Amino acid sequence: MRRTFLSILTGVLTGTLVLGVAWATAGLVPARPAASLTDTHKALDADAQLEDVAGIQQAIQAGGRLPGGTFLVGADDESIAPIPVSDGGDWNADGNLDGTNYDCGSFEFEYTPTSDPSCIRTFDRVWATGVDELGIKARALAISNGETTVAFVVIDTVSWFYGYDPSICPDNSTPPQDTCGSRAITQSLSQEFAAEGIDIPAKNFVIAATHTHASADTTSKTPSWYYLFVRDQIKEALRNAVHSMQPAELQTGAIPAKAFNVDRRIVTRAVPDAELTWVRAVALPPGDSASGGNPGAVHPGDTITTLVNFGVHPTVTASNAVMHSGFIGHLAKKLEELWGGTTVFMPGGLGDQTVNRGFGRDGIGYGLANYVYESAQNNTYTMKSNEIVTEQRILTIPADNDSLVAANKAGIFMRDTTVPGPHAAGPSQSIQQKGDANTPSCVSAGPISVLSPIGGIRIGTPGIPQGADGFVPGDRGDALVFMEAPGEIFSSISLTTKDYLSRARNVMVFGMANDHIGYIIPAQQYDIRAANAAGIAAPSHNMTDYEESLSTGRCTGDQVQNALIEIGSNLGVLGSGEGR
Repeated sequence: MRRTFLSILTGVLTGTLVLGVAWATAGLVPARPAASLTDTHKALDADAQLEDVAGIQQAIQAGGRLPGGTFLVGADDESIAPIPVSDGGDWNADGNLDGTNYDCGSFEFEYTPTSDPSCIRTFDRVWATGVDELGIKARALAISNGETTVAFVVIDTVSWFYGYDPSICPDNSTPPQDTCGSRAITQSLSQEFAAEGIDIPAKNFVIAATHTHASADTTSKTPSWYYLFVRDQIKEALRNAVHSMQPAELQTGAIPAKAFNVDRRIVTRAVPDAELTWVRAVALPPGDSASGGNPGAVHPGDTITTLVNFGVHPTVTASNAVMHSGFIGHLAKKLEELWGGTTVFMPGGLGDQTVNRGFGRDGIGYGLANYVYESAQNNTYTMKSNEIVTEQRILTIPADNDSLVAANKAGIFMRDTTVPGPHAAGPSQSIQQKGDANTPSCVSAGPISVLSPIGGIRIGTPGIPQGADGFVPGDRGDALVFMEAPGEIFSSISLTTKDYLSRARNVMVFGMANDHIGYIIPAQQYDIRAANAAGIAAPSHNMTDYEESLSTGRCTGDQVQNALIEIGSNLGVLGSGEGR
């Protein structure tokens, strides 16, 4: 499976084995939190460690499953900041980043034929004139057990669609097909890796957005060159993450972080998910496997990557011309100072949660990083098994919210709605019902529908089900689960999903994953008065909210929630007694 590893590891086998013995005999074991390498690899025993190193080498060379609790992990980040002409790029034709002679017209207007084609506007509807010192990035990581590989990337943009209007990033076919959406990217990368002998199905990739409003607007008429540039940077980050994979253990934990997310709903109260969850990959021997010993390589004991998941909008400061990642850059900066490696932030149930802006971008980013570090000192769990199971399904979701459909037809949003097509379909109906309920929780129908992916990934072994031999009440097993939802899910959806999937050690729920179909609102919380543009036209503090005006439809929340639970059940982590 890993031809790149085979050629490199053959040359470093002897040196790696010597390193393993030297580690143990000289006591040069890297400092770690309490639950560490010793749980599964007996790092302080020279003979055992030598045996483990040899076993990892043999498994990699044979292209088979690695020993339990051992993974291959790689990470990378690539800038998605527009490149000025002075540096060989396209942004700002006169090379000035201060906005002078930047012919973009008035801030409130869309692009016109006379506008500078390099103009980029933020989602906050401001013409961008620069990027802050922390930059905006595509951050990627890849995890494999030697047989199955999954890879994630999250970009500092407001969104990234499953499919874009073919006019944005066309190929050479007739009619032209989209090449920029997450569907096209994952299929292209899957084929590319297959040619290298690396099997990564398209469903094993996750392309998400942090949803920062202060970055380039990737929902509407941003110039095509920028979409193409971000597409290529997404691919490069994922390539580098996969190609740099080396042996690692996975640590995970969670901690409450309620101080940092705030209920923003006006009329219908939110059910907040205040859990901050994280996964950290720590390099094992053999180290330097993918780098050949180059300077800056990851060595045994170093952090390769930290994945952080929290339900909150990242935008802290808005309406500024300098693009930024919200608090994400500060979170990454702090964690990388503490541990090194690459930090990847995945938003969770962010739809009805905002940040406490009084802390500032640095206060929130540094604060969350410190929470992750504190959690690692007190409740780290190290994975002991390495089975990887994935599932993805494409939902047909009725678009019954007329305002969102009209906005898409008007070109305000550039998601592909070609019917028939791979990203949209014709009339459809949604009937959502829980278990043995006598009546549906929600019924809706729309003249068109969106096709959108939803998925799940299980790493490790779930707890033993009730009634089976060896069952222990409350057993969470050794499973780490990632669930993927295609938009701004409300926090109650992530919270309910975690609650139901209790046969897992830790559950991360990703919003903004592989698509953006608007706000995803549970039917019980859906304010019907705000639908069909009413919430935007008259967002009264006494009458309505506004998220419904930017939702696909009234039953989308229940449809996504039910699919998440069904996929979790198929992954084997549905809790005893749940699902009825």
